[in-house]
Amino acid sequence: MAWLSDQSRLSEVHGLPGPRVSLYADDLVIFVVPCCDDLELIKAASDLFGLASGLFSNLTKSVAFPLHCTDDQIAAVHLILACRIDSFPCRYLGVPLAVRKLRRVDEQPLIDRIAARIPGWKGRLLNEAGRTVLVRATLSAIPIHTSIALCISPWALQQIDKLRRAFVWAGDVNVAGGRCRVAWTIACRPKALGGLGISDLRRTRIALRA
Repeated sequence: MAWLSDQSRLSEVHGLPGPRVSLYADDLVIFVVPCCDDLELIKAASDLFGLASGLFSNLTKSVAFPLHCTDDQIAAVHLILACRIDSFPCRYLGVPLAVRKLRRVDEQPLIDRIAARIPGWKGRLLNEAGRTVLVRATLSAIPIHTSIALCISPWALQQIDKLRRAFVWAGDVNVAGGRCRVAWTIACRPKALGGLGISDLRRTRIALRA
């Protein structure tokens, strides 16, 4: 694919100055203009790679996500590549991707993943120090992968903080305000500043995006 691009065999994708191919493990993303010539070249390159390596791409398991495409272009993609046609938002490597601002329903799976960890830990049998370690090591780490690629909304961060706070103070997914020993903003300070060393997800989000 890189050779085709370097040789100017593929049409230029407007608004994409960088590489048109993203490869991670066995996941491959290709940005291509949906014209018949380019689609035929992509399919031929995939077939040649399969003949050379024995690793043939199963296009029926591939998905095309059109961006500002006409009905004729979408039909050409389906005819030549014989892959499934879908629309945004989608998920890639566990990260929700969209061409517009993510809705709450798109961020809810991330919150559910964090909430699903809590019942299995039997937090009420742990002391606060033990629960704090689990929050720092696991619950605070789960959003990092998504935060690198996306700007998680303040609403989603608030829901995650509710779960982290409830587990630290009550060992559960919910906690009454009277059981919280200190304000959560203080708990998220470094230990040297009197906090519990729990990550402040808002500042972490800014640092990762920067």
